[in-house]
Amino acid sequence: MTPLPCPSCGAIDTPRIEPGTGPHVAKAVCHCGRFLKWLPRVLVQKELGMHPSVNRCILLGQVGKGGVEVSYHGQGTGKAAFTLVVSELGNDGREHQLWQPVEIWGKQAAAAGELDPGALVLVEGKLRRQKKGEGWETVVSGWDYTPLQPAVVATARTN
Repeated sequence: MTPLPCPSCGAIDTPRIEPGTGPHVAKAVCHCGRFLKWLPRVLVQKELGMHPSVNRCILLGQVGKGGVEVSYHGQGTGKAAFTLVVSELGNDGREHQLWQPVEIWGKQAAAAGELDPGALVLVEGKLRRQKKGEGWETVVSGWDYTPLQPAVVATARTN
């Protein structure tokens, strides 16, 4: 990073790179603590050696008791929203459940609306954070889902 002049203290020095806020990835800050400028993502990746990452998840669980709610947005884009209940056996030997919000978008949404509560489903998608009330929640934004029969899962476990 090239040295920048500070309008507050007059120093011309290489600034510190600090995390940004809102839509900004990072900011340049003088040694006196004065904000200098917002930094583009490309520069931050180059300076800090940040590498691309992968955001993909696969979940197997049951559709929650609330079922699937289908709605249409924008120019008729379908959205199927439901809670996926993912059960797993913990170290204490007891079953623990994760209640994960899931959204299926596009052509698959209408078909997902036919899923019954309790149906076993394999969901592929990515994690996304969205504002909910005062806080944030992590949602699986899915691009594919596969309804499964319990016999298929039982057969897969024995093999």
